[in-house]
Amino acid sequence: MSKLTFKLALGFLKSKKYGPLARFMSLASTLGISIGVCSLILGLSAMNGFERELKNRVLELVPSITLTSYEPEGYTNIKNIVSTIKQTKHVVSVNESIVLKGAITDSRSFVPAMIIGVNSDEKQRVINFEKFTKEFSDDILSKPKQIILGNGIAKKLNVKKGDTIKVACIDKADNAAELSAFNMQDFTVAGVFKTAGQIDNNFAFISLDAALEISNREYPNTIHIKTDDMLIVNNVAYDIARVIPQESEITTWLDTHGKLYKDINMIRGIMYLAMILVICVACFNIISNLVMTVNEKRKEIAILMTMGADKKFIIKTFTLMGLLSSFKGCAYGIIAGTLISLFTPYVTANFEKWTSIQLLNEDVYFINFVPTVIHITDIATVGFCALIMGTLAALYPAVKAANTNIVEEINSN
Repeated sequence: MSKLTFKLALGFLKSKKYGPLARFMSLASTLGISIGVCSLILGLSAMNGFERELKNRVLELVPSITLTSYEPEGYTNIKNIVSTIKQTKHVVSVNESIVLKGAITDSRSFVPAMIIGVNSDEKQRVINFEKFTKEFSDDILSKPKQIILGNGIAKKLNVKKGDTIKVACIDKADNAAELSAFNMQDFTVAGVFKTAGQIDNNFAFISLDAALEISNREYPNTIHIKTDDMLIVNNVAYDIARVIPQESEITTWLDTHGKLYKDINMIRGIMYLAMILVICVACFNIISNLVMTVNEKRKEIAILMTMGADKKFIIKTFTLMGLLSSFKGCAYGIIAGTLISLFTPYVTANFEKWTSIQLLNEDVYFINFVPTVIHITDIATVGFCALIMGTLAALYPAVKAANTNIVEEINSN
C-alpha cells in the first residue's frame, strides 16, 4: 500500500468538511469499538483471574483425587495401598489422612467444620495451607493438640493464635455411637489460614495423630492424591481404582469444584460472542460513516479518477480509512481495558470497606473479590479481530466509492 494512499485516507479522516451527522457517526463507531474491546479485555482478564484463583487457592486445599474407605475401620493396609498408588502414572504425591465431620466451640458458640487430619511434615502433604497461613512455621502441627482454623471459623468464634478451643468429633469409627458419646478435646490454635473464600468457613486442620485419637481410630479413612495435571484426574482415578485392593469411594476435584471450572470456561465463550456482537454493531457505524463520507467526497473522488487514480486505488484508500478508524477505537479500548483490569482487584477487594456494601459474599463465592490476569494473547486476539471486522466493514463503501460516475459528478459540479 503506497504512501500516497495512506496520506489520502488520513486526510479524508481528518477533514473538517464533514457534516454534524457524519462526525457523530464517526465518533459513535470509534466509541463502539472502544467499548467492545475494553469490555472483552476486562471480561477475559476476570475469567483468567478466576481460573488462576481456582488453581492457586481452592485446588491447593482440595486434593486432585480423594479415596474414602467403605470399611468403618479405614485402611488397615495403608502402607501397601499408598505404595501401589505412588506407582500410578501422573501421581505426584500421596498422603494418608482422616476427614471428620465435627464442630468447634469456644464454650460460647460453636461452628460446624470439616476437620482434616494431615501429615505434620510439610514435604509429604498433598494439601498445602502454608501459603495461606500467617506466621507459618515448618513444625506448626508437630506439637500435640494444635489446630489451624479457616479465617471464617476464627472470626465466628472470635479466636486467634494461641487461644484454646474445643473440638468435637461426630464421625467416629464406632458408627453406633450416640450423640452423647461425642469425643471432645481441647486444642490450641496454631494459626489461621485465609484464602478469601468459602473454604475459610469450612475447613480446619489438625495432625494425623491427633485426628486418629479424637476419632478413636487406628487407621486413616482417607487418602489424598495430587496429580501433575488437574485436567486428567478422571483417567488417573480410573487407573487407581483398578489397582487398589480395598473398595473405596473415589472423588476428584472435578466432582466437587468442576462445575465452577466449566462455568468459567462457558462464561468466557459467552463473553467472546457478546462482545463480538457489540463490535459488529460498531462496524455498522463504520459502514454508515464511510458511506456518508463517500457521498460527501464524490467530487474529490471524481477528480482523483480523472488524474489517473484507478478503482483499485480508491478501494484501498477507503478500506484503509475503515482500518484506521478501527485502529483508533481499538487502541483506546485496549488502553482502557488494560488499566481497568489492573485496578479491578484492588477496587473490588476494598469495595466493602469503602462503601459498607458486600460485593461478593464469601459464603456463596469461593473468593470475595474479582481477580484479573491480563494475557498478551487475549489482547492481541481481541485487537486483531476488531481490526479485521473494521476492515471488512469498509469494503462496501470502498467499492461504492470506486464505482463513482466521473462524468456525472464533474458535470453536476
